[in-house]
Amino acid sequence: MKLIEKPNFESLKQWKIFEHIPDAELLQIHAKLEACHYGKEESIIREESIGDHIYILTSGKVRIEKKVGETGSELLGFYDEVGGLFGEMALLEDKPRSAAMIADSECEVLAVSKEDFLELVQSVPLFTLAVAKNISLFLRETDERLINKLKKENDELRHMNYLMQEAQEELIGRERLSLIGRMASTILHDMKNPMSTIGGYAQLIKMKKNSAEQLAKYADIISKQVIQFTTMTQDLLSFAQGGEQMRLRSVEMAGYLLECCDSLVLKFEEQGIIFEKDLNFKGEARVDNGRFFRVLENIANNALDVLDENGHFTIHSMEVETGIRIILEDDGRGMSDEVKANAFKEFYTFGKRRGTGLGLAIVKRIVDEHDGIISIESEEGLGTRFIIDLPAVGYNLLPKSKHQIPIPFDNA
Repeated sequence: MKLIEKPNFESLKQWKIFEHIPDAELLQIHAKLEACHYGKEESIIREESIGDHIYILTSGKVRIEKKVGETGSELLGFYDEVGGLFGEMALLEDKPRSAAMIADSECEVLAVSKEDFLELVQSVPLFTLAVAKNISLFLRETDERLINKLKKENDELRHMNYLMQEAQEELIGRERLSLIGRMASTILHDMKNPMSTIGGYAQLIKMKKNSAEQLAKYADIISKQVIQFTTMTQDLLSFAQGGEQMRLRSVEMAGYLLECCDSLVLKFEEQGIIFEKDLNFKGEARVDNGRFFRVLENIANNALDVLDENGHFTIHSMEVETGIRIILEDDGRGMSDEVKANAFKEFYTFGKRRGTGLGLAIVKRIVDEHDGIISIESEEGLGTRFIIDLPAVGYNLLPKSKHQIPIPFDNA
C-alpha cells in the first residue's frame, strides 16, 4: 500500500454516497480522507483484524474471501462499485473483521480512520444517513446473494439426487438381470442332472429284455429324480414369488411338530440315518402350517445332504422366555465360519450334491414372516444346529436382540 494524492473536493460529488451532502459538510469529509493505492493481491482488510478504517473504492476491483479450515479459503464475492463504502460493519460493531478484502486488480481507495469516522457521524447527519443507506443496501444485496446461492445449491442437489436415482435404478436393473442370470444358470445346472437321469432310465425301460425287477428299480429311480426335480422347482417358485400371504393360526405345537416329524422320517430311514425327536413344548404358537413345514423340510434336506449312514438327526422343542425354541441338529461334518456367515444368502451352496442354493434363504424369509429368528451353531467335525425361536401364544416377545439365548455347542 502506498499513499497517493486524493481527488479534489468537486470529484466527490459524482459518487452516490455524497450526492445530497452540502458543500460545507462535504469539505469536512474531504479533509478527513486519505487516498491509498494497493497493488494486485495486496491485502486491504485482514480477516479477524480489529476495524480501524472504513474505505471508499475509487477504482479497481476488490475480492472478498473467508478462511475455511486451517489453510483453505472460500470466495464470497467481489466488490467493484466506484464510490461505494466498505469495511464499516466491523468499525460500527467494534468486532473483528468477518472476512478479508484483497485487491483483485490494482485498486485506489479513500480511507477514513475510526476516530474521524465517529466524529463525522456526529457532525454530518447526512453522511450518517448515507452510511445507513449503504449498510441497508449491502445487507439487502447480501441476502439476495445468499438466496441465489441457496437456490443454485438446491438446484444442484436436486440434479444430483436425480442422477443418483437414475444410477440407483440402473444398479437395481443390473442386479435384477444378474439375479435372473444366476437363477437361469442355477436352473439349467441343477435340473440338468435329474432330467438326464430320467431320460436315461426311460430309454432303459423301453428295452424289451428288462425283467420286472429291473423295471421296478428303474421306475423307483425315476420317481426319486422327479421328487428331487419338484423340490428344486418349489425352491425356485418360492424365491421368485417372494413372501406369500401368511395364513397364521394358533397351533398346538407338540402335535404339529409330531406330524411334521412323521412326514420327514421316511427319507432318513431310506438312507439309514437315525431320526430322533425330543418334543417338550406343550403350548400353542401362531404358524402357517404349510410354510413352516417348508422350514423344517429344507433344514432336514440339508442334513440329508451331509449325513452318511448311521448319522443322527434330531428335532427338539422346548419352552424359553419368549415362547418356543425349535432346534434341528445333526452330527455331520459341520460348517466353517465362512459357510455359516453366508448360509442364508441366495444361491450360496457349499459341498452339496444337489440343490439350488435357495433352501436356507427361503427358511430365513419364512421364519422372519413368523416374527421369529433363526441362527446357526456349527463347528467343523461336530455337526450343525439350527435354532429357531418363535413367539408363542401367551408369551411376551422380547426385542430380537434379546430374543435368543445361545446354547453352548457340544455334539461330541
